[in-house]
Order: sequence, then structure tokens, then C-alpha cells
Amino acid sequence: MSSPSFRDIKPPLLYTLLELLCLGTKNKVIEISTIELSKRLGRSQQSVSKHILELERAGLIEVTHKKRRSCIKLTSKGSTILLSLYSSLREVFEEAPNIMEFTGEVFSGIGEGSYYVTIEGYKKQFHEKLGFDPFPGTLNIRLTSTLERRQKRELEYYNGILIEGFYDEYRTYGGAKCFPAFLNDIVEGAVVMTKRTLYDDSVLEFIAPVNLRKRLNLKDGDKVRLKVYYSEKSMKSISHRSNSHPLEE
Repeated sequence: MSSPSFRDIKPPLLYTLLELLCLGTKNKVIEISTIELSKRLGRSQQSVSKHILELERAGLIEVTHKKRRSCIKLTSKGSTILLSLYSSLREVFEEAPNIMEFTGEVFSGIGEGSYYVTIEGYKKQFHEKLGFDPFPGTLNIRLTSTLERRQKRELEYYNGILIEGFYDEYRTYGGAKCFPAFLNDIVEGAVVMTKRTLYDDSVLEFIAPVNLRKRLNLKDGDKVRLKVYYSEKSMKSISHRSNSHPLEE
């Protein structure tokens, strides 16, 4: 299931949600009347009351009533909606190549990665779109800070490099998107974000053309660094670098 996006809600509701964010409802409960909010939005009190009700029903805000005032706070879903808007605007307005940096700890998964990256339908797309054939398996990296988990959620809203889903006579295989990345400033590969995953937002999966544990002498619990290129401009930049300096094992 894809993450909720600002494109999923009507523009007037988005405008009201954004105003509530500006009032500070992301981090605390704000007490306000519909009259006050209608003045800030330039809309009728009736319209604003309807917006609050619709936002609450959609699970984007939590509301409790206190006499003629409302106590309002954004939910995590509401914050995610606005984060998707921020991510889209950031990609449009920022001119420099965009990179996110992560640190985390290596851990062993259940081995699904080694199976999926060798399936022909995925393997062919990795070769054509990323420029390399991944070593069988993904390096699982557990993020250790709240900030980096928030960064990972933000990363989900960027387009990345699309790996399309497909099907055979037995089952369907979900799609994914990839972002070029460097591990420890040494190995070039890609972060893979699948539509179906067993992991929460604390985990990044990294693929590369080499055995990363062997190449970097990694074991569970070791700390690693990732630089992830997420904007169209930065991905073109890294693609040019890759073509100039082919990956070698």
C-alpha cells in the first residue's frame, strides 16, 4: 500500500490542514474556535466547521470540544500528508543536487532479498535502469534516530527509479523504486523501497554489485553510512559519474 499523499485530499481541505500546521498542531494540541480559524482562512464559519469534521473523519486530525472551542492536533497521517507536499515543493525549488544521509546498524534479515533480486523480472530491470547486476541479497540497515526515520518517510515521496511490478503463471510481483546511493563513501549501489515489505520505517535495504559484507568486512551490529541521491538532478549527476567510472567488484 502506498503512503498517503497530499494529492489524495481536496485542495480546500489541504489548505485548512496546512493552516492548522502553521498554528503548531504538529507538536501540541491547539485550542481554537471555528470563528478564529475562519478569519485566518478567509472562509465562512460553516465551511471551516465542515472542513474540521471531514479532516477528523479522514483521520488527519484529532479533535476534542471544549465549550465553543476545539482542541486540535495533527495525527501521524495528517503529518505524512503535509510531508508529501513539502517533499514535492522541496524537489521543485531546490537547485543543488539533493542528497539524504543516513547512519544505521547492519542486521540480518530473513533472506528474502537474496531470492527477489535474482528473479529475472527484477534482475533485468536492475541491469537496465541501475546499470549493474545486484549481488544476491540486500544489506539491511536499521536506522537509529527519529530524525532519520522521518527522512526515510520523506524519501518515499520522491519518484526515484521505477522498478515495475509484473506477474507470471504463478503469482504477481509488486513494484518498487530505487535511489542511487553510496555506502561508507566506497561502494555504489541503490536503496530499494518496495511496495510490499516486512519492515517498518526504521529499515533501509541496500543493493550493490558486490558482496558488501565481504567487501567491507561487515557483520551484524556494525555502523554504516549511506548517501542517498533522491532528486532528478542528483540522480542524473550520479548516473553520469557511473557511466564515466564503471562499477567494479
